[in-house]
Formats: sequence, C-alpha cells, structure tokens
Amino acid sequence: MIKTQPRVAFQGVFGAFSHEACVACLPQAEPVPYESFEQAFGAVTSGACEYAFIPVENSNVGRVPEVAELLPQSGLSIKAEHLWAVHLQLMVLPGVALEQVEVVASHPMALKQCQSFLTGLGLRAEAAFDTAGAARDLAASNDRRRAVVAARAAAELYGLEIVRTDVEDAEDNTTRFLVLHRAD
Repeated sequence: MIKTQPRVAFQGVFGAFSHEACVACLPQAEPVPYESFEQAFGAVTSGACEYAFIPVENSNVGRVPEVAELLPQSGLSIKAEHLWAVHLQLMVLPGVALEQVEVVASHPMALKQCQSFLTGLGLRAEAAFDTAGAARDLAASNDRRRAVVAARAAAELYGLEIVRTDVEDAEDNTTRFLVLHRAD
C-alpha cells in the first residue's frame, strides 16, 4: 500500500516554528510532534515516520547545537532543504499588560534571536524545550509575570495574546530546515 500522506517528525509541539514551516513546505505531509530532536531522528530511524523536518541553522545566531551533534551519527540523509522566515511574537495570558511581565520563556535559539529586544525591556530569559511548548505551558498556568516568545500560530492555538509583534533582532531572520530520511 502506498502512503499518500507521509508522516514527518518535527521537534516541538503543535504551533512550533518547525510545525508551522513543515505544514507550509510539505503540505501533503502529516506532521508528528516529538519533544526532542533525538526522538524526532529516532522516529525516522525506526520507521515510525518517513521523514524528519529539522532546523539546522539560523541566519543570525548560527547552528542548532543539538542538531549539529546528532546529524552526523544519525544515519539519515538529506532529501531537501527549506529556508523559513522566522517572526517572533511576544505573548502573554489574556489581559496581562507587558509591564507585569518579568520572565520570558522560549527555546534557547529563539531567545538568542530576540536577545537585544528582551534586554531592552529588562526581561529575564528562561530556556524551554520548545517555543510552542512554552506557550502551551503558559496557557496552562495562571502566572501573570510570565510571557513567551513563539510563532503567531502558538498564540492562536493556546489562546494567548500577542503584546509585541516581530520582536526578532534582525529583519532577515531565517532558519534553514532539512528534510531527512533513512538512507536505504
């Protein structure tokens, strides 16, 4: 039986930049979330997914360290690559004013992409496993002192309010994604 909708592993949860880019670049695919890059790679190695859609490098902050470590030993091959413009949104729980925020959580790569913006506001950055995961966790909390940096899709998906748009430090902020598959 031929699959018409290949399963594609990505790191993060629904609403992550990897999810957003995967849906746009591979519209025929079924995106499948994995918490870690290692799990996403493993999904392809085990055959649970046909492909992985993985960020390898950001134009402004460099390589994704975990991917740089995993890729050479993964046994996976590059099928394609895609460049994705990344626009970071600062989001809070509904009704929270920016002045109430003290801490901003997100994936370390996203935090690096808006470091000057966050410093300018005097906000403390806190690393999370994923941009959309941080949004999901904020939505489940009642912590009015916290915000997250994530994709617009995460705000919509988890019911958060965007208080500042396009907070990335560089206008040309792009991430290079690889489509990986098993080399048979």
